[in-house]
Amino acid sequence: MTRTIPLAQHIFTRLRQLNCLSIHGVPGDFFLRALDHLKPTGVRWIGNANELCAGYAADGYARAGWAHSPVSPDLWKPPRVGALLTTYGVGELSAINAIAGAWAENVPVVHIVGTPSRKLWRERRLVHHSPGDGRMEIYAEMAKMITCAQADLQTAGSPNEAAAMYDDVVRRCALDSKPVYVQLPSDMVEAGVDATLLERGLELSPPENDAVLQQDIVSHILDRMKYARRPLILADGFAHSAGLAESAYQMAAYTNFRQMCTTSGKGILDEDASTWQGALTGQPGRDDDTDLILHFGPILADTNTAGWSNVPEPTVTISFEKDCVRLDNGKTYNVNSEQVLEALERSCSDFTSEAEPVSPLPQQQPPVLSPTLPITQDNFWPRMSSFVRPFDALLYANGTPLIGSRDMRLPPAVQVIASPIWCSIGQMLPAAQGIAAARRDHRQCGRRTILFEGDGSFQVTCQALSDIIRYELDVTIFLVNNAGYTYERWLNGMTAEYNDVPSWRYTEAARFFGAKDYDPKYPIASGRVKTWGELEAVLNDQNFSNGRGLNIVDVAMAPDDVPEAAKEGLRRGSAALNMPYQ
Repeated sequence: MTRTIPLAQHIFTRLRQLNCLSIHGVPGDFFLRALDHLKPTGVRWIGNANELCAGYAADGYARAGWAHSPVSPDLWKPPRVGALLTTYGVGELSAINAIAGAWAENVPVVHIVGTPSRKLWRERRLVHHSPGDGRMEIYAEMAKMITCAQADLQTAGSPNEAAAMYDDVVRRCALDSKPVYVQLPSDMVEAGVDATLLERGLELSPPENDAVLQQDIVSHILDRMKYARRPLILADGFAHSAGLAESAYQMAAYTNFRQMCTTSGKGILDEDASTWQGALTGQPGRDDDTDLILHFGPILADTNTAGWSNVPEPTVTISFEKDCVRLDNGKTYNVNSEQVLEALERSCSDFTSEAEPVSPLPQQQPPVLSPTLPITQDNFWPRMSSFVRPFDALLYANGTPLIGSRDMRLPPAVQVIASPIWCSIGQMLPAAQGIAAARRDHRQCGRRTILFEGDGSFQVTCQALSDIIRYELDVTIFLVNNAGYTYERWLNGMTAEYNDVPSWRYTEAARFFGAKDYDPKYPIASGRVKTWGELEAVLNDQNFSNGRGLNIVDVAMAPDDVPEAAKEGLRRGSAALNMPYQ
């Protein structure tokens, strides 16, 4: 007799097989019974304060798997996906902003929605959380716009077919690095599924490239690399999701080409290498004599290219995307870039280059400042470079942290999480919770998760702090407090009230959100710093710098303070925003 297990158990076990050991969400009546089947699968439930935080946390959890081998050389199996579980209608719509961000930034998130029973779907009764006009499927229609695959399990002819439908979309999630959407009716949670289905692994290898076509592409690239005089390796944000971060790192190492990155591509290349040239400025190939650019994971959004002022010249650029290679001759080939780069690396064993020698970038020295001076953006970010250690995970919130982080010079083996295109305010605090949860699940404890957060961003998703505390996750937060939306001040309304935010006592937040006083197992530290002397005292405190527990540093800065290097780009943005009607 065939042994069966509940459909919910099959669903959660598949997540575990993809190294997703925690699922985020907010309990809802349509899926409460499903949660009873989590424990047998070994998947942990992380109950969030709201669904938006759950979505951002699942996004962060998935990104923890993007640390390339210098960070974790085969020492752990990172998560292939993140996951969240929300209820029909009100729950899923609260999370939809996060799912749209995962779509925009190629993050593999499985969104499971507990829905009304199949009987209620058939009868079209007036169900709570529905729009009240009979259009019960309206939310699923919305999800189609921002997910690469969907599974409505109520349409399955049998429980085994439902399990197969689910397996197919989860496979697509991992392969395409995009979010997927699953509807789980409440009456199907315990439907019996053939237990042996889980013994069949999901096929997660992409199809093989055409060998002849691939060799033609490799030959063209090799020829260009051989004769380039001023070549450049450029790491960008989609290198992670496309599985190209390791190739970018290795290519830079054995070619000795110049290395640069965009803001979202930080942490991929070795910033201690003699060929490191810093974050991208200007348009390479157009503003200088660069004659070849190998661009890994390009994101040509305005926010990632300083208002499109840093877009590489296409006639000298070879771009590697997940499923295509764009050559400098204008031709685009729909091939798997990871396979192309593997073949390119094999062909480079006897590679010789005519590239000119590279002058190393001067080593960055921490600023030496009077202890009584106020803290400024231009000096804060270079100083924080020396605080960062190998194996740290750094998260940069949108706004001044995303801009200022360009001035940090990072040690090897640091993972950087930044939003290159979605740029949703409040994303990074719950994402830090997700990153920290993944690190704990996969026994990466002792490796610090450090968030550079803005005061405006913190106020949007501050409830995520309670999730961090509830599950005793190790997170260090530098709250860049400039009393408002400084990025927006530079665009329009420098002193306008609409760019102010309420004045909160951030150092008291942990206690309000449930932190215990003097808990040696989960220490809490917080403080406000206004001067360099106060900041140095915090950074040099071993109890703080070890990254254990929750640490919050409220860093006071002037409301109009942004890095000097960012001002011209902000002025251009302001001019574009205030362009008169023509």
